[in-house]
Formats: sequence, structure tokens, C-alpha cells
Amino acid sequence: MVKFGIVGCGGIAKKFARDMEYVKNAKITAVSARNKETSQKYKEKYNVDFAYSSYLDLAKSKEIDAVYIATPHNFHYELAKMFMNQGKHVLIEKSITVNLKQLLELIHIAKVNNVLLMEALWTHFLPSSQYIKKLISSLGDLKEASIDFGYDLLGNNPKKRLLDLNLAGGSLLDIGVYPISFYHFIKKAPIKSITAKANFTATGVDAYCDINIVDENDARISIKSSIDRLLTNNATFIYENGTIKLIDFSRCEVFYVDGKKHEIPYINEGFPHQIQSFVDTIEGGKTENEIMTHRASINCMTTMDQVRNEIGLIYPFE
Repeated sequence: MVKFGIVGCGGIAKKFARDMEYVKNAKITAVSARNKETSQKYKEKYNVDFAYSSYLDLAKSKEIDAVYIATPHNFHYELAKMFMNQGKHVLIEKSITVNLKQLLELIHIAKVNNVLLMEALWTHFLPSSQYIKKLISSLGDLKEASIDFGYDLLGNNPKKRLLDLNLAGGSLLDIGVYPISFYHFIKKAPIKSITAKANFTATGVDAYCDINIVDENDARISIKSSIDRLLTNNATFIYENGTIKLIDFSRCEVFYVDGKKHEIPYINEGFPHQIQSFVDTIEGGKTENEIMTHRASINCMTTMDQVRNEIGLIYPFE
């Protein structure tokens, strides 16, 4: 039985708790947030045994084996270090860090402490994603792709976190990570070039990002991310021997292969697949997940660093 601690009690941590009942050999035993009241509310709502008023107390707790870090991006690096140095396995909500330098340091710390470090990108674990990953092996080289992901999150009730440069806000790390990571999930050839442009908010974060990639086979890939407008949220991949279109690709249950409709549902809200894989990796005595590998996170973060360099986006704390 893997005993989880929850770090941060926002909306995504609540989704995690709701989906835990579908996961074998795991349970949430403790929670910690920035204040005791928030932790206590989470504890009571989700029948958690222990609530801590500090992250350090949770890290030192003998009541947990692993943690799910669901805080804003800028806290991921320091929190992950603290928990891994206390011998805890760590599942970190995307983006795993804010830059490649931080990620490489975390991977080193994970290896030193012999613990599992994994980025929580649930899209990769969905049954539809796993089916498509196998399918594309028979379709030849990628010729063209388009992936976009965007919502109007700055409308009537804007999420203040997304507008805060000090919290690594903006579209790229919060929204863009999905299409960028999914491209790396299905790509077959190395990247030859990346160009990008962005629209910025008054607070200095990227509201909209337009990324164009050319791989070494001269396939052209268009990726868009947005927090100020709704995009199609679909993905289309054109290969030598077939075309795949994913509807709502980040949470895909419906997709088309050469125009033929396929439906592969996921469990409950979709998180059980990634949580189960994380748990199975721990119980199997491994320190790297076979789907969301360290290399997968490195590839995605490398591309995001390159995009940020292209658009001139630097966070104040870097």
C-alpha cells in the first residue's frame, strides 16, 4: 500500500482525491497546505487521516511514502527537493519545473535518494493515448501536425495565478505543456528548428503562444497555447500511411483514424491511469516510470526553454 501526502489543496488536488478510489494499493493519508485551515477542510472532505500546517512537517512524516505536489509551478523545485531528501517518492503536477536546469537537478536528487520522480501529465496515460502510441508505429514518418490547446481563463473571473509572473504564470507552462509534451510523445524524428511568437498581458505573462517546429524529416508541426481565448483543443497528425485526429486531445476519448471514428473511454475523471502507473512503479521497486520517463520530461522542458528564449519570457526568480 502506497500512502500519499497531498501538497497544496487547489482544484486539481481535489480531482486527485476523487479519483483515488479507483486506484489499487494506494490511499491518501495526509495533506498539507499553506495554512492549517485549508488542510483541515481537505482532510475532512476527503476523509484523510492527518493534516499538517507546514510542508516540512509533511515531508518528515512517517505516515506517507509519496507525495503529489499540486502547487503553482514556481514552488515545484524546492518542494520536490525537500520531499525527496526525506526519502519520499514524488509525483509533480505539470510542468514539473520551470526550466531544464531545475529538472536536471531534481533527477539527480531522485537518483541519489533512490526515489521515484515523475511528472503528472495524465494525458499520456489515457487508454486512447496508449492505443495511438502503438498505432503510429505502423504509419510511417510524420509529415504534418497541428495541436492547439486554449481556454479563455482571463474573462470575467480571471485566475490570478495565471497572470502572476512571479508564479510562472501564463499559457506556456500551464497550457502549452500539454501539446508540447504530446508532440514529443508521438514524434519520431529529432527537432531541426523551433520558431515562436507570443502575445503578452499587462503583467508580462504570455497569454497566447504560437509555436512552429520543423523536424529532421522536414515535417511541420504547429502548436498553439492560450489562456485568453478558446481554441479547438484538437490534434491532427498526418503520416505517410494515415491520418489521426484526436478530439479534445488532452482528455481524448474520441478520435478518428482515416476518418473512421474510435471511442476509448477513461476511468472516472481520468487521473486513475497515471496514479496507478505511479503506484505500480513504486511497488515494482523502480525509480523511473516507463511511460512518463525522465527523458520525456527533459524533452518537453528543453522545448519549452527554447520557446521562452524565442519569445523573450524570463521569470523574475530565475
